[in-house]
Amino acid sequence: MRRIVCRQQQRGAATLVVAMVLMFAMSLAAYFLNRNMATEHRLAANQVLAAQAFEAAEAGLEWATAQLNNAKKSGTDCLPSTEAAAQSFRTRYLNFDASTGLHTPRTWTQAAKAMSLQAVCVRNPGQANGWACSCPASGHPSLPVNNTTPAFVVTLMPASTPGQLRVVAQGCSSHAGACQPGSNFKADATAQVQQLVALVGGLASAPVAVLTAVGNVNTPSALGLHLGNVPSMRATVQAGGHVLAPNARIGAAAGGVSSLSVVEHDKGLTSLSAARFFSLLFGADAATWRAQNVVHKLACADNCNAAVLDALATTDGPLLMWAEGDLALTGPLNVGTVTRPVLLVVSGSAKLSGEVQVHGLLHAARVEWNADGTGAGRVTGAVTSASDYNGSGAPDLVFDAAVLQTLQANSGSFARVAGSWKDF
Repeated sequence: MRRIVCRQQQRGAATLVVAMVLMFAMSLAAYFLNRNMATEHRLAANQVLAAQAFEAAEAGLEWATAQLNNAKKSGTDCLPSTEAAAQSFRTRYLNFDASTGLHTPRTWTQAAKAMSLQAVCVRNPGQANGWACSCPASGHPSLPVNNTTPAFVVTLMPASTPGQLRVVAQGCSSHAGACQPGSNFKADATAQVQQLVALVGGLASAPVAVLTAVGNVNTPSALGLHLGNVPSMRATVQAGGHVLAPNARIGAAAGGVSSLSVVEHDKGLTSLSAARFFSLLFGADAATWRAQNVVHKLACADNCNAAVLDALATTDGPLLMWAEGDLALTGPLNVGTVTRPVLLVVSGSAKLSGEVQVHGLLHAARVEWNADGTGAGRVTGAVTSASDYNGSGAPDLVFDAAVLQTLQANSGSFARVAGSWKDF
């Protein structure tokens, strides 16, 4: 009996040991399984954060390009502003050197050190455009800290080629780290992308005469045509048809002969359609040029003075305007300045009366300038017509190479340069 009890006790102890070993093995397996699941969860969470940061950086590139192509004045919140001191994003963040054609980013000074101006946006579904942004003219961007939604910071960098810029956008999984300049907080994930953008000028090729008409020039008035000291200019008037302006006041270039500066029956012009003439001047067809976001579309009926003045008051920098159909302007009216010229394109007839002062280029399907007793008008830049020029007015048309150069080199839209995108 003693032997039987002893064997039974031994068998019970062995079972206990086996059960404990199995339980330990199962616990160990459960531990490693749980550890792997936790690791996978962390990896998945990190991938989500990394994707959020990358997409925010890409959004920063798109946002910066759109802002550069927005001529509307904006406040430090990057939203449209009617304040007199407000500037467009392009004017606030870029300097333009007419002598070199280079656009250089503006800076501000902190502790005697030049700092690049930056703009920051934080994802905010409550905003109309989905983002809350800060675009200061000096200092670090300032926004309420939001550590739960993605953000991006945009920095503009200079390029060695005239008309080009490098846009650098850093995206963050939250409003921290690089996306909160001046702070020491860290974001869980960050990403950086950059892209070259190049300016596609509003004016591709400046006219060679102060007045260019594909058709005829007919005016009995004392129309003033002035070249000033522009020896490279060969014409005050260039027309595809005849030039009938017996009372015109022609000021040829220094040393030039007035009568020789009038070119009529130009076969190079008569062979051009209105569409071809437009594309030669502006580097694109009319529909494409008009579709640019930077082009201000005029909405007016008979008298467009108010619409033009509103466009000038709500925008900044050289202004591109498109008028669908006919455009009527009456003096006294000042449109543009030497430092802020306008490029006014009219798909129909441009009908001007009296003392209208324009700094820039006026282009229309047809140009008519009449006298109304308010005084003589003036265009400082050039006038082009896809057909005829006529009228009883006697404005002074003065060729200004600097104004036209500004329209070529500092107006228009920035577009991405193919092959220049980098994520490092």
